Amino acid sequence: MVIVPSVDVRGGRVAYRGAVGSDIAPSGLATRYVREGAEELHLVDLDGAERGDYANADLLADIARAARVPCRLAGGISSLAKAEDAIAAGFAGVLFSSAVFGDDTLLRRIARLGDRAIVEIEADHGALAPRGGDADLIRRASGRDAAEAAEIAALRGIRALYVVDTSADGRLGGPPLVLMERLRAKIGAETAIHTGGGVRDVDDVRALARWGAASVVIGRAFLEGRFTLAEAKAACG
Repeated sequence: MVIVPSVDVRGGRVAYRGAVGSDIAPSGLATRYVREGAEELHLVDLDGAERGDYANADLLADIARAARVPCRLAGGISSLAKAEDAIAAGFAGVLFSSAVFGDDTLLRRIARLGDRAIVEIEADHGALAPRGGDADLIRRASGRDAAEAAEIAALRGIRALYVVDTSADGRLGGPPLVLMERLRAKIGAETAIHTGGGVRDVDDVRALARWGAASVVIGRAFLEGRFTLAEAKAACG
């Protein structure tokens, strides 16, 4: 399992969902994580997710080009054109919002990106709850059963899903192991399952590694010093 530090940005500064902002510069935090051994980074434009205003796009692209490790962009992305622009700007890939489940044709087109695309399963009590993207797509996708959505994604050719419990993300509420197990029972082992949000300690990391998650994204817990990247990596052994 890959440990992926997250650098979430709002208004040009580091900030996480459910938490106040920080005075830390995003580029400095990214550099620190790479220096500590990060093999990949998860970069999030919170302004894009929350308001559809991708004011941090240039800043995050600069970080991705300078990082020397693969960086994936997230933040309410539901446009194939925006994803292609991000890849052209230097990102290794993109996480698409659950809003894309509002258009099955769009899912098929996203699948053509192959390993550069991960589709989010943002769920609240087992139902999709997209946190960004096109308003019409959000309306059509919201409330759909998360496991059925995962099955549709697999059938459309999506190779990887990112599973997050929106009630726990940014609140250190624990990883969504129950939801992940439900999805795995529906789609089998061929589709990679990544996760993030809610990780509290190395015991959570250890549980996800035992379960077989492809990667876990960790943001707030690292920023608050609850445990280190090295400790998280050791917990996967």
